[in-house]
Amino acid sequence: MDKKLYSLLFFPVLLWSQSNKNDSSNTVHRHYYKDKVVSVEIWRGSDKIIDSLKTYYNNGKINEVFYFDDKGRRNNNSFQYNNQGEKLVTWNFLHGKLVNRTDHKLPFSNKENEENAKKHLQQLTEVNTKTNYNPNKINDLFKRGYLRARLGNFTLALDDLRKVEWIVNKNKKDTTKVISEAAKTNRKKFESNLYDIFANLYGGMEMEYAANQYYVKAMVAAPNDYRILYNFANYLQQKKSTDLARHYLEKIVATHPEHGHARWGLAKLYSDIGEYEKAMENINAAFLKEKAIISHSSNYGGRDLRTTRGLLYHKLGESEKGILDLKEALKMDKDNSYALKNLGIIYLEQKKYNEACELFEKAKKLDYTLAYDENDLDALIENACNNIAPTEIAAIPKPFVFPNPAKTVITIKNYDYEKFDYDFFDFESNAVLHGKSTDGTIDVSKLNAGFYILKISNTNSPQTFKIIKE
Repeated sequence: MDKKLYSLLFFPVLLWSQSNKNDSSNTVHRHYYKDKVVSVEIWRGSDKIIDSLKTYYNNGKINEVFYFDDKGRRNNNSFQYNNQGEKLVTWNFLHGKLVNRTDHKLPFSNKENEENAKKHLQQLTEVNTKTNYNPNKINDLFKRGYLRARLGNFTLALDDLRKVEWIVNKNKKDTTKVISEAAKTNRKKFESNLYDIFANLYGGMEMEYAANQYYVKAMVAAPNDYRILYNFANYLQQKKSTDLARHYLEKIVATHPEHGHARWGLAKLYSDIGEYEKAMENINAAFLKEKAIISHSSNYGGRDLRTTRGLLYHKLGESEKGILDLKEALKMDKDNSYALKNLGIIYLEQKKYNEACELFEKAKKLDYTLAYDENDLDALIENACNNIAPTEIAAIPKPFVFPNPAKTVITIKNYDYEKFDYDFFDFESNAVLHGKSTDGTIDVSKLNAGFYILKISNTNSPQTFKIIKE
């Protein structure tokens, strides 16, 4: 595996890190989320061999703790906690080999995904029993990595899946074997599933560039797999790449109008940009697939169907229906901070300030801003808790790239300048293309397919964009 990519496992933040030494010559390396909360802490002894590894949630709470022997192999008991500090799992290692796993509490946030968590744990137990906790065949490694990922055991999932990727890359380089077309097709499908899981894992660790690159690799391996297209679009939407997300969601719906997840994604997207009628059309289509959406969503909740539709009802003049939807969502999960915020918005716009203030304050205590990377809550609290009616603020058009995804030539739209310098960087931050534009366009035909960061610079207005090259 590429050394840079391997190192990404322990570096879920791409911004900055630091090292400190104590009196015993031990060294600790810390890495940080974008808001400078510690994400990973790696302790090494004077011999430079790893002693312990700790990962953290973005709210600062401990996630995983692993201990190592004098040869850098996992050893003794290691633990995982949820973001409330409750112990979830104890693993017992003996010099690099897993001996036992004890589950204290399942990771689920509502009734709908409780059954999924139980099912995944049962399947994981079967794999561990079959392989004596230490699989070495590619299918067993893949299955265990997938199940660990679904249960939130990100570090150990990546351990398994890195081994799978190594075997896949080794097999691809072996040109001595004759492979049938059917076998090639199966290999591509396997690769796409592997890359999709990698993307989900890196996304969960806030490693945005790596996640995007693996999603692109998954799409290249299986361009007609609409499940992967949806996963990528959903991730892009979470990261506020609205135009790219809409491109892929609409591509899915154009071919599969009954695709429930894509309809749900479009409903959220259109709601965010104020196109409420389009959003309602899509959420109604999504409700026809409600059972499938719940059963195939590893963490159903948050912006679930009723939370999304509740605000749409209100925006389209049927507030009482919206309140019923949101109360039902909160009955399913009383700590759904997005439902609390949406219900608060309805009460705020109805000038029920005390009720709105209480709901917004509760959403804040539940780390709504961290969970959804949204920055609207403080302004809502300011209004509701001071009896101030909300006001609409006109959106200012922002520069964007068209077309995106791109194949040959792109244009920077809504940008005041046609002359600028540009630089493209790959997901490992390597500079791959540099030039000057004199007419607002850039030729990207020489770039390989993949995910890129584009930076354009003019004396008065530097801009950064995310680009997919197909």
